[in-house]
Amino acid sequence: MELSLLLLEKILSMALMVLMGFAVVKLGAVKAEQSSLLSSLTLYIIVPCMILSAFQVAWTPERLSGLLLALIAAVLLHILYIAITRLLGDKLRLDGVERASLIYSNGGNLIVPLVSSVLGEEYVFYCCAFIAFQTILLWVHLPGLLGGSRKLNLKKLLLNPNILAIIAGVACFLLRITFPPVIADTIDAVSATIGPVAMFMIGMLMADTDLKATFTRLRYWGISLGRLVVYPVLFVLLIALSRVTTYIPMAKEVLVVTVLAASAPVAVSVAQMADLWGGDAKKAGAINVMSVILCIATMPLIIALYQAIC
Repeated sequence: MELSLLLLEKILSMALMVLMGFAVVKLGAVKAEQSSLLSSLTLYIIVPCMILSAFQVAWTPERLSGLLLALIAAVLLHILYIAITRLLGDKLRLDGVERASLIYSNGGNLIVPLVSSVLGEEYVFYCCAFIAFQTILLWVHLPGLLGGSRKLNLKKLLLNPNILAIIAGVACFLLRITFPPVIADTIDAVSATIGPVAMFMIGMLMADTDLKATFTRLRYWGISLGRLVVYPVLFVLLIALSRVTTYIPMAKEVLVVTVLAASAPVAVSVAQMADLWGGDAKKAGAINVMSVILCIATMPLIIALYQAIC
């Protein structure tokens, strides 16, 4: 329970940052479309620096085992979410944007600053497993959902800044390479900005959304609550039934990172990819905004459930 209260406190702090981004647009200081600059900075500079920083830790068998456990959990999580969505998709007449919104969570921009402040910098290391696997799916699986090509673009995948940073980070971790102090300090300073920058960006996008119209769409409520409550509860129950936290050392501490990612709001990438592949980007953005607002209440409850039964 203590962790869930600490999480709530941090989420409220980040919500205030979102309001700042919202306010500067509404006051006319900046335009909502200028959030694309923050998005580019986050994708190409801040998140890669965060990943490199996370891997600058001493190699230990425990850390390697924890990273592998986090990767396995990320794979099983996405298999579960894709399977449930495929099972329910036709019955509920879900379109591509709705299916993608249920499957893909914001496991990077939102979760990394939360993990860093609530659990500690050392746990950001385990976030990288989720980010790596989800990034692959974003280029392999998501385009097909949104009406794009189902053919894997290996070049785009391998040149993705997050993937490049993860490859470099893993190499440094396994080969026990540490950066010189001036480089390490620079990377740490840049990575520390991910929380405010990501929240300002969300707030700016929110200011360009018709909140009244969004919150009167019952279908958006259903998708958002599925993403924030139903799916993560099923994942937590799966962990509890597997009893993995009782017989694998550090499993409970490592898997809380995956549970946080599992209960996060809809990934911003869904709207970005929808725009790229001809999907309904406006709808994707509206669902994203609703889920971001609702997660203030739902994420601490999911973590409280995880702590209680796992």
